[in-house]
Formats: sequence, structure tokens, C-alpha cells
Amino acid sequence: MTRNVLFLTLLVSGASAAVFQDDPLSFQSTNEQTQVLELFTSQGCSSCPPAERWISQLVDHPGLWTEIVPIVYHVDYWDSLGWKDPFAKKAYTEKQYSYAEQGRIRQVYTPCFVSNGREWRGYFNRESLPKESSVAGILSAELQGDRLKVNYSEKEPLSLQVSILGFDLETQVSKGENRGRRLNQQFVTIHQSTHSSQSGNWGLRLPDFPEREDARYAIALVVTRKGKQVPLQSTGAWLDPISE
Repeated sequence: MTRNVLFLTLLVSGASAAVFQDDPLSFQSTNEQTQVLELFTSQGCSSCPPAERWISQLVDHPGLWTEIVPIVYHVDYWDSLGWKDPFAKKAYTEKQYSYAEQGRIRQVYTPCFVSNGREWRGYFNRESLPKESSVAGILSAELQGDRLKVNYSEKEPLSLQVSILGFDLETQVSKGENRGRRLNQQFVTIHQSTHSSQSGNWGLRLPDFPEREDARYAIALVVTRKGKQVPLQSTGAWLDPISE
């Protein structure tokens, strides 16, 4: 490939290291607000696999990363009921509880969809995703080596959420409500961090994170007003293996 991409090399120890090309990878949103579709889920929840299969179809969406950015969070409040979800983190549970405390969702449950910061229950009625179109600033990014530069065109106190998403992640579940199932999951949040800015500019370094063979990875960027969860704009890009 000629563009800059991230490749995670599995070491003997099981840790991961990032290998980068020299050419930069540039990506950005349009000037219309990108829809951020979040799913709160768990491998310990028997009603979650159908929701995960549904959101997995968005891998082939023609507007992926420019029209819609799906992000899947595995919560940890199912972990004590027989199966510990390897992707679950307390921070993702806290994020969902924060939505509930702010009145953005009615209660904490799985599977739970949130579209641009508001609960979306249309999945359960087989409804189409809500069409939301509004003018927004342009969120642009450049990745070179392990250095990420991000700019948002609207200047005010902002927060940038950087998520590394995993795809084609297979898990054989041996206990709990999904016992005996082999789950193949997409848009799984592997790593997430939040960074503040007064100017709409960020200079960051991508983290190392555990990886799996035969999996794909992507980066998703979401900008919000400082201290808020409702997205102002979002974009993303695939982090593909280097062709040899």
C-alpha cells in the first residue's frame, strides 16, 4: 500500500508493537455532522449477539467513517454472571451510566443503542436508522508514524475521543448465557482515550494495544464540547496491515 497504515506485530511474549509506513494517512469528515452510533453490549448477554450482528453489517456501509461511525462498548456488569467478557471495561460501563444520569437513555441495559448522544430503540422495532443531517465543523486528521494530528474547524473548549476499534474478533464462549457460542464481533472498542483542547488542535501519540491474528483495526475520532458526551463531529479510517 502507498498510504500510511498501522500494522500490529505479535511478539513472542504476546504483547504488540506498532510498525508504520512513512507516508501519512489523511482522513476527514464532511461539513455535515457524521452520525455516531454507539452500542453497549456484553458477551454475557444472550440478547446481545443479534444486535452485534446487526451493527456488524455497517462494515459495508458506503458512508462508513464519513456518514456514520459505529462504536461498540462492552460493559462489565454482566461479568459476575458466569462469563467474563474479554473486551469489557469499567470505563465503558461508566459511560453508559453517565448517559442515564444525564437523561440520554431511560435506563442501563444491553443491548443499548445511542445515536448522536440520544437513545435509539428503533432496532427493537426493525426501524431504519434515523436520518440526521445538520451542518457541522470539519474534523480532519493526519497519522504519520505513531503521531496523530487532529484539527476541528470550530474553535472552542473541546474534547477529542480517540478509539481503536477491532474487527473480526472471535471468541468461543464457554460459560454464561451465551455458552457454546462462537462470537465474531465488529467495531469493538479496544482502546479509548480523551484529550482536551482550547483551540481545536491536538497532537497525540497512538498507544500500543493487544492484538489478535486475522483481525482488522480502525481508528474513530469523536469531538465534543469539553465535559460533554454529545458528539459535534466524527470521522475515522481503517488501519490496515502493510502489504509485503
